[in-house]
Amino acid sequence: MPDVDISSVDTVALEAPLDEPFGYAQEWVDTRSALLVRIEADDGTVGWGECWGPIAGSRETIDDLLAPILVGEDPLDIERLHDRLYDVSRAAYQSIVPLPAISGLDIALWDLRGKLLDESVSRLLGGRRRDALPAYGTGHYFKPVEDLDEQYTAIVAEAEGNADALGAIKLKIGLSLLGHGHEADIELVRRVRDAVGPDVDVMVDANYAYDRPTAAAVGHELATLDVRWFEEPVAPENYAGYSALQRELDIPVAGGECQTPAEFAHLLSEGALDVAQPDLCNVGGLTAARRIAERARADGTALVPHVWGTPIAIAAALHLLAVLPRERPLEFDRSDNPLRESLAPIPFAPDADGRVAVPEGPGLGIDLDADAIERYRVDGGQA
Repeated sequence: MPDVDISSVDTVALEAPLDEPFGYAQEWVDTRSALLVRIEADDGTVGWGECWGPIAGSRETIDDLLAPILVGEDPLDIERLHDRLYDVSRAAYQSIVPLPAISGLDIALWDLRGKLLDESVSRLLGGRRRDALPAYGTGHYFKPVEDLDEQYTAIVAEAEGNADALGAIKLKIGLSLLGHGHEADIELVRRVRDAVGPDVDVMVDANYAYDRPTAAAVGHELATLDVRWFEEPVAPENYAGYSALQRELDIPVAGGECQTPAEFAHLLSEGALDVAQPDLCNVGGLTAARRIAERARADGTALVPHVWGTPIAIAAALHLLAVLPRERPLEFDRSDNPLRESLAPIPFAPDADGRVAVPEGPGLGIDLDADAIERYRVDGGQA
């Protein structure tokens, strides 16, 4: 076993403006950003992690509160360090624990541990059961056009391309962002289903666009269109709404990208989700996600992580999926993201069967491009 300590913890803020914005139910996106975490051991070995959400907040939490806790610690003691970070954060912030910050640190610790032990993260998590995962294409966001038919045409064309490459896709609904009612959402799904045919898995993500009665009405229509699951139909904190919809609808209810471990415990105990979707960069990293996966398995709930980040987020999700007892698909974001395509010298890509390989090397098994980091860096430091 290597005898090393953590010598430094640093944050790296990245931003990539987009050529054209895209929208979903809650907002328009014109920039892709990421806060990376770099943890170095005193032998020079480096682990990388990623935080979900805005740079502001997580960066200050790590730099000022959490990094000093880790320096001098044994990087192999991940479970103990994870719980220590959580306890310190809870004491400092009371009920609002900064989980994205903890997530980035936790993922970096797993990457570092794997490199120190010359093992992949999936083997450290208990042993990989598979070397590649089926993927479904997330994208199909709203375009900055006013005409609804033009909107439909653009999204259908994108969906057909991703369906051909992957065989499974996830649509965004919630056209209320553009002033349309839920009937427009149902029509969008109908047009996509007609275009891709009956053999393509189609998932639908509302990004909590609806109240419960509207979500129920939409869900009943989606069931007639053979939709595989209905994601985030109502607000994340609407536990009663999720429970009611799970009982009422003849379509699986999915959610969880915004949830904390404690909230997952509540939702799973209530049987409110058919598909649990923790985001590893938001829920507390691989440590928290593995605990949620164990609880979901005990409750008979499928676990399919939410993934919407850089190659770090993708690699972390692949390693978790590789160790789950049952094969689940990787969420493979196809929306515009220069960070996703640039940070790794070889971007993740599906094979001819629509499967994405789990990285083989030590730790997360990916290298980062230092030039790309400097190109998108906005904090003036050095990678």
